[in-house]
Amino acid sequence: MTLGVGLAPYQRTLPEALVRSGMLRRLFRFGVDLDVFDPNESNSLELVQRFGIYRSANRVLWAVWRRLPGTRRSRLPIVPGCWMADLLTAAYIPESDIFHSWTAVSLASLKAGKRQKAITLIENPMLHPRHWQREVLAECDRFGLRPKACDAVLPAALIDRRVREFELCDCIIVPSEGARQSFEECGCGPKARVVWPGVDHRTYRLPEAGRNSSVFRVCCVGRVELAKGIPYLVEAWKRLRLPNAELVLVGEIRPELESILNGCASHNIRLAGFVARDSVAEYYQQSSMFVFPSVNEGLALVLLEAMACGLPVLATERSGAKECVTEGVDGFIVPSRNIDALADAIWWCYHHPDELAAMGKAARRKVEDQFTLEHYVERQIAMYRRLVAG
Repeated sequence: MTLGVGLAPYQRTLPEALVRSGMLRRLFRFGVDLDVFDPNESNSLELVQRFGIYRSANRVLWAVWRRLPGTRRSRLPIVPGCWMADLLTAAYIPESDIFHSWTAVSLASLKAGKRQKAITLIENPMLHPRHWQREVLAECDRFGLRPKACDAVLPAALIDRRVREFELCDCIIVPSEGARQSFEECGCGPKARVVWPGVDHRTYRLPEAGRNSSVFRVCCVGRVELAKGIPYLVEAWKRLRLPNAELVLVGEIRPELESILNGCASHNIRLAGFVARDSVAEYYQQSSMFVFPSVNEGLALVLLEAMACGLPVLATERSGAKECVTEGVDGFIVPSRNIDALADAIWWCYHHPDELAAMGKAARRKVEDQFTLEHYVERQIAMYRRLVAG
């Protein structure tokens, strides 16, 4: 098979597993660089092509774009970057039984795979882009924000490109039933197949020294933006006024929320800002519970990361939590955009520390039983075998 992987951390171990099983013919890795790997005789991956022009052209494109007036928040250069990556890799598609690649960078490659008579798969780690866009625009309208000022709004050309990929491919890999339903609403339901992701449970683990119970610390990890539901969480926290408690927001703070976050320190809200992925586990391990109020997710990996670190999860029904959270056992699921529900659940957790600790242990067990990287690889390879057999 031919595989294209993006920046999703759960895909890191998939190429090596495919090499060991003798299934991988070629690997494309999309990121800052665009690389091509082939398996070698020692059953490892060997770099056979690095497209230096891809990185250089992207740098120039973004540098010029950011200097143009009125383009500060626009992400339109993503589209030509995807187009270029796609054209470069399309010429390197070998004959394979399966072609599985990443959304937005695979339109020409899909066509090349189909010419090779391959079964074609597109990986889409979120909701259908039209569904995503609808929810983001609803948040902009709710908070009086111009769509051009919101980073989460997708360029129309990018949505169109992805929709064309979905129409062309044989199968769309999505992370949750909620994501599959979003594709069904947009007319692609029969193609969408759910494959749960996994997390590195060795990196995201229980704190070695135990948790400090002197402070009730609530953690939220992810971009601090409208689509993540941060305004609802901030308002719920302000209403509670819990003594000896702290809310920590970990992630890049988008300009659209700066006015909402003014004065947060006086309400015991700490803004950690962007944190490298290797250091995020420390924030989970220092917290009492994890809250994720997003209005727009397929299956947020931060839920699994927090659970792996022994944190009970409070999340909305639009976060993908229904795939991994059992109500009252290892977390809670509340309606999105519901400040009262968020506040009530946090209040309960604050006043029931023993039950909260037991839920955290149950969350860790669930990850160990169902959501490790090894589980993900097994599920994905099983999907390949079913497609080839069926």
